[in-house]
Amino acid sequence: MTSPQQPTVFLLAYDNSENSQAALSWFARLNAERDIRHQLVIFYSVEAPPLPRGNTTLKMSKTELYTQLMQESSAQIDRLRKRCLALCQQLGLPADSVKFIDKYGAEPGKAIVAMATELDAAAILMGTRGLKRLQRTMLGSVSDYAVHHAHRPVIVVPLTDRIG
Repeated sequence: MTSPQQPTVFLLAYDNSENSQAALSWFARLNAERDIRHQLVIFYSVEAPPLPRGNTTLKMSKTELYTQLMQESSAQIDRLRKRCLALCQQLGLPADSVKFIDKYGAEPGKAIVAMATELDAAAILMGTRGLKRLQRTMLGSVSDYAVHHAHRPVIVVPLTDRIG
């Protein structure tokens, strides 16, 4: 007796930009065209709020201030998760084939590659910001990092692939 085949896992690096939405749209079309049900893990790497520094003139301690900042950040992530999952539904992706994961970290490129490795994702999907060569050289880019450090395919979807 053969066991059912596990769905292929794809990791989508998501930041709620038009670019990452284009990558999500591309994946949804690919899934629909091939009538294949893949598992999509939408990954949001977020930088934690900076620790309060120096003397504060506020009526709360630095710990209270940081706690408030983290609560606001968590609420913002929750709103983003809801919008993203609503977009997945709008694009026709079955709810049981989509998972949203968020993780605090300082370097999104490293976090994306690490999550893809942890999930053993078949590929990493991401949008491109459309930086010119000099800008990428000077500033670096998350997609460049993923392409050069991930030990799996990285699919960088251009912004021209917009949600219709």
